[in-house]
Amino acid sequence: MDIERLKNNEEYVLLGMFGDERQIALFYKEQLEFRITFWEAYFMDIFCEPVFPVFPETEWYGFTRDWQQFQRTLDFRDDPIPIENLDEYLNDLYTYKERMEHYKDERARECYRLICDFLAYAKETGMTVMVEEE
Repeated sequence: MDIERLKNNEEYVLLGMFGDERQIALFYKEQLEFRITFWEAYFMDIFCEPVFPVFPETEWYGFTRDWQQFQRTLDFRDDPIPIENLDEYLNDLYTYKERMEHYKDERARECYRLICDFLAYAKETGMTVMVEEE
């Protein structure tokens, strides 16, 4: 894995294109230079269509839950929040792997891979991932 792309990466920020665009940042609490920032719409590209059936007995988890439910576990508008269970969030991301490999927008595919790599590296190294809105 190319960890240099996990440092201060703003490749997926679209500043000035729309008046109300929000940016989401993920960073490691222990090493602040490891930070990726991306346009919120990339979350919509990834998580707007959950890949598993949506029935009352099916519980969403990870970013899917955070994105789909009105009462989000991670409120991107508050102060930085730690991701408490990296396995939960990684497993959620990996459920979208096949869909995102064939997704029409190449930049959304690449942003998805970046987010996966960011969380996987945190798990591998034992770092805490923080989430905030910029």
